Amino acid sequence: MEETKVQETTEGGQEPQNQQQTAAAGAQLGQEPAAEQFDAEYVRKLRAEAADYRKRLRELEQTVKQHEEAKLSETERLQKRLAELEREQAAYQRERQERTLKYETMLAASRLGIVDPDAAYRLLDVASIEFAEDGTPKNLEAALFELVKAKPYLVAQSSGSPTNPARTWAGANDAFTAALYRGAGLKKE
Repeated sequence: MEETKVQETTEGGQEPQNQQQTAAAGAQLGQEPAAEQFDAEYVRKLRAEAADYRKRLRELEQTVKQHEEAKLSETERLQKRLAELEREQAAYQRERQERTLKYETMLAASRLGIVDPDAAYRLLDVASIEFAEDGTPKNLEAALFELVKAKPYLVAQSSGSPTNPARTWAGANDAFTAALYRGAGLKKE
């Protein structure tokens, strides 16, 4: 590795022997001394040393934090833990309500004949839903009725196609069914 050094010359063409002479020569000429240059090995060593200091600083900060936590009284530690558990419980409650609401929406939407219960859940105004003490939604069916009023395409149409009319139990008394029974030799009950 080669060392690179700054060489400065004075007015007389002489090279100064050390930095003090360089600074003195610059001061005599009314100039500020030139910036110092360091060899690459020295710079690497300084950077490694700085990295070690940063690492040590992080370790010491961690140690100080542990000592401060150790100084906390048992009551303060328990209060911190209580606050943490309350946050976790609130998150759990919110997640449970969301799951319950989705499940109950799917059931109620199926009962109401809604074609796509998932779409009904996504279109439902969740903020308007009230929950009971046990976490079940109170006014879900009313909210779904309002949704169906606003978006009637969510409900399946009950009329059958002209080529395949809807059958009802009342249709068992029609002439066609009676002829089938007679042709088969069965007695209609």
